[in-house]
Formats: sequence, structure tokens, C-alpha cells
Amino acid sequence: MAQSKAGAKTSTPETERLSAQIDALEDSIAKISKTLVEMGSARRDAVISDATEKVAHLKTSSEKHLQEMQDKAEDIANRTGDAVRRQPATAVGLAVGVGFLLGFLSGRK
Repeated sequence: MAQSKAGAKTSTPETERLSAQIDALEDSIAKISKTLVEMGSARRDAVISDATEKVAHLKTSSEKHLQEMQDKAEDIANRTGDAVRRQPATAVGLAVGVGFLLGFLSGRK
């Protein structure tokens, strides 16, 4: 051990060269790490941007479909109301028939 301590205190050309290579390697590793961080950040930003666009598209699409469904339901309600006003006896007969059928089906166990 005494020799290794004494060897560590003296600087030889090989030791200096090795030290310079280690310093260069540390610098290269730092540059690689920085590049990887930048690549990860760029990829993250791209994924977030893509997801944001898809969410906006889905929101717009779902709002459009909801509006279409509301319009159709309103149209059906209007047509049903018109049919009841034009033929009230038929509407009452249908209501009684459907009620009887539902009562019969729900009463069976």
C-alpha cells in the first residue's frame, strides 16, 4: 500500500494521458446525456401536441354527434306530438296496448 500511495503522488506521462482521457470521456458522457434529455423533451412535446389535437378533434366530433342526436330526438318528439294530435284515438289505443303488454311482461316471474 505504501507504494500505491507514493505512486499516486507522482505524476507520470501515462497517468496524465489517462487523466486526460477520463476527462474527455466525462465530457462525452455529459454531451450524450444532454442530447438524450433534449431528444426526450422533443418527443414528449410531440406526444403532448398530438394528444391535444386528438382530444380537440374528439371533443368537436362528440359535440357534433350530440347535437345531431338532440335534433333527431326533438324531431321524433315533434312527429309523435303531431301524430297524437291528428289521431288521438289511435294514440290512446296504442298507449293502452303498450301499457298492457309491459304490465303482462313485468308481471310474469
